[in-house]
Amino acid sequence: MKKKQTAEEPSVYIVRLWCVVILQMITSDFPQEEDEAPVKVKRSKPEEAGGEEEVVYHPVKLSRSDLYRPPTAEELNQLKEAESLFHCSLLKMQMEELLKEIALSERKKQHIDSFVETVTKLLQTVPESPEVEVSDLSWLSSAVKVPFLLVPKTTKGRFHMAPPASIDLIGSYPLGTCTKPRVMLDLAVTIPADVLHPKDVVNQRYPRKRALYLAGLAQHLASSADIGTMRYSCLHGNRLRPVLLLTPPGKDSSSFTMRVHATPPPGFFKPSCFHPQRNNIRTEWYTGLQATQPESSEPPTPHYNSSILGDLLPRAHLQFLSAISSQCSAFADGVALLKVWLRQRELDQGTGCFNGFLASMLLAYLLTTHRISNTMTAYQLLRNSLNFLASTDLTMNGISLAKDPDSTAPSLAEFHSAFQVVFVDPSGHLNMCADMTACTYKQLQHEASVSMQFWDNPTVDGFHGLLMTPKPMIRTSDHVFQLCELAKLQSSCKRLNLLSELMDHSGNYVHTALPFILSLLQRGLGQRIQLLTHSLSPDPEWSVESEAPKHKAQPPLSFGLLLRPELAASVLERGPPADSPKAAKFRQLWGSRSELRRFQDGAITEAVLWDGESMCQKRLVPKQIIAHLLQLKSVYTM
Repeated sequence: MKKKQTAEEPSVYIVRLWCVVILQMITSDFPQEEDEAPVKVKRSKPEEAGGEEEVVYHPVKLSRSDLYRPPTAEELNQLKEAESLFHCSLLKMQMEELLKEIALSERKKQHIDSFVETVTKLLQTVPESPEVEVSDLSWLSSAVKVPFLLVPKTTKGRFHMAPPASIDLIGSYPLGTCTKPRVMLDLAVTIPADVLHPKDVVNQRYPRKRALYLAGLAQHLASSADIGTMRYSCLHGNRLRPVLLLTPPGKDSSSFTMRVHATPPPGFFKPSCFHPQRNNIRTEWYTGLQATQPESSEPPTPHYNSSILGDLLPRAHLQFLSAISSQCSAFADGVALLKVWLRQRELDQGTGCFNGFLASMLLAYLLTTHRISNTMTAYQLLRNSLNFLASTDLTMNGISLAKDPDSTAPSLAEFHSAFQVVFVDPSGHLNMCADMTACTYKQLQHEASVSMQFWDNPTVDGFHGLLMTPKPMIRTSDHVFQLCELAKLQSSCKRLNLLSELMDHSGNYVHTALPFILSLLQRGLGQRIQLLTHSLSPDPEWSVESEAPKHKAQPPLSFGLLLRPELAASVLERGPPADSPKAAKFRQLWGSRSELRRFQDGAITEAVLWDGESMCQKRLVPKQIIAHLLQLKSVYTM
């Protein structure tokens, strides 16, 4: 019985025919085997004695069976290898062209260097002010506000303005990984040592002095014509780390932005003060109530500690990354491609994001652990980085860049007990993913896995899928819902008894309630979803003449669900048997919706039945689950 030809087979045979014809034409000069028919040639007369004869080749006549013989396995492998090589080469050339587009021009670098020099000279002339209490703002002009929410209103300590101890460029610009279109350069301004006190780590004293120093810098720069606009913002959405945004005057005002950081002198605070198990926010100070427990039993404040510790290490991080970059010529280009990939997926901005700094540290980790080579190209660095992200779960097994951490550095187990995602910096003391949720990292893993599938598929345009196509939440999720009235979460934190977490996040009730909401939805939706994601709160920006915005002023909190089609529309949630120890937890999760039911197999188990008479109602079962759980647990009333 003859095999039915598919629509694709004739094209394969045509390719084979031309390959055979060309091969026969090329090899006709070689000695032929005895069973092969001789190829007739026509020789022309020599133009002169001793001249070479010209040979004219004629196509070889093949039988019908030879023309339509299926290609062999070896020939198919050769065709596949050629196709793969072409696909990878094209992708590599497209990435090289992209790198040229996002690189800073020499003209722009000259403008940036000129503005940095101007700002540096202005900051060196900051006048001194008399020493006052931290809560005394009489020295500050009424036209400039402090970029900090003063809750509680007062704390101990004294403050005065003084010229910076040093001014240094940090971050992506001196490292060579700064890219267009959003050009951001970072300037670290060192607060003089006599302004700070070693005990300022307690009860927000240092963060408030940091904010006051930025306000003093803004007041000094406000009268200069060399500064375009001035605004406040927060570094990656962290309200404890305000920054001052400066732009140049004139037509270059939108071409780049300078981010001014106020930092303590290197080594001013001991890293051991910021251990994840250590407390630096006292309950009595935060609540205003008399303490009923000794100081040793105070809850730890790991997120607050990591926020302050991050200010101590930017120069050390720059030195570390510069040393790594000098050994790998494609390091900067690899980081640039990874930043583009993150930007298209909206994973590089906001609270708990995987920003360009983490992208640089990830490549540094892969290089120092010899998972990638110093001789690799940017194309190979990006591919290996995505492969590592897709195959490594930092929520379960953290990684560390510290080779020889000191005895006071926390262990990976201690980091995991305090944070959901663990990536430790070279000092061994800072978890660089302290604010990242497990859901954000799972989203990063998922996107990396999908990207690798696109990369290896020669039938799709991998370049546009990887680096040119925006993928916001609305395009990557099956269901999206929002919590719009964020002020409701403030009372939710009280009802859920999250006081210690609220102190750790310095009163940010949105970030305090978010991990609890994610955990609740993950348990309730279970196998119905493949992935649960949430929006990253964007970095707020406001005028230096305005008060810092409230926590409720941020955009609505969005959640995305990637469903499993075979389970998402099920109206029955079958639980454990009635006599099982897990039955109590099931009833506690679902409340009054849980009831005993007998099934056809004779089992009597806990179960929850959802409304789903029509297909339309079945598609909205996840919505019923979410609304029921949030209202039952007093988190949010839909």
